[in-house]
Amino acid sequence: MDPKKIEAHCLTVSAIINGLNGLAGLAVYIMTDLNALLLDGVFSLIAFISSLVAYHISKHSHRKTATFPQGLHFLEPLYAIMKSLATLLLLIFAVLETAATAFAYFVHGIAHKMTTGPVIPYTSIMLFVCFGLFAYNRYMNKKIGNISTIIAAEAKGNLIDGLISAAIGVAFLFLAFIPNKSPLDFLHYTGDFFVTLALALISFKEPLTLLITSFKELAHGTVHLPEIQECLYEILEQYLEETEDVDIHIYKQGMQVRIKIHLQDVEHDIMRQLVAKKPHILDTLKQHHEYITVEYSL
Repeated sequence: MDPKKIEAHCLTVSAIINGLNGLAGLAVYIMTDLNALLLDGVFSLIAFISSLVAYHISKHSHRKTATFPQGLHFLEPLYAIMKSLATLLLLIFAVLETAATAFAYFVHGIAHKMTTGPVIPYTSIMLFVCFGLFAYNRYMNKKIGNISTIIAAEAKGNLIDGLISAAIGVAFLFLAFIPNKSPLDFLHYTGDFFVTLALALISFKEPLTLLITSFKELAHGTVHLPEIQECLYEILEQYLEETEDVDIHIYKQGMQVRIKIHLQDVEHDIMRQLVAKKPHILDTLKQHHEYITVEYSL
């Protein structure tokens, strides 16, 4: 199946599920007024909007223009960067908002007891849905050699959403067993802050890792994905086995893969043979990755 079609299908499924998750999260937030649930709901709505944007990017990133003759593949890591930044900012703002409530309780004695309502049933359902969507997106990306930066970003988002739901469920289940007037009674008033802080600490690594990886892609950094490298090296070695001083660098930007072969002190006859073989090398490589180019350099 064409990688772009798989990508588009994954984004369609993600958009529908994320939209429903977001509406459910906001509905439960209105019932309980818990900022942890607002974080969960808004995160899903951001994921819904970003899935729609990603679908549009996926459809047009391979198109070539006069300004970008290699295509608009840079939009894919750029999308992942923007989504990572939005996620990190959301986590930071959620912690700051709930910190104000905890500060008001501990410093000024202003207390508002939390209403948990349907938190446990909601988080249980969201946990199953988000982890299921995470597994689906990872499986589909693996089918195409983990080439899609967009699907990888979606899967990271699904994982974070699932972790948020799981942490909320576990935390408020624990709160349900804390009696009033006990030493831990303060958690009935400030638990929202501690849960949100824990969620932020748990979830912070994933968008940060994606941000760094996507920035390297955008800046034309070399690939460190065994699924891509091993396959391509195996093919290239068949054509370059007679050439000793060769350095192969593989770059990836979105779904576009660029192979740069550095030939050092190569005899003229061998160089001419490699140039003649280049169309055949490219045809063989395109059987594994549709959007791929090969360059020689001295």
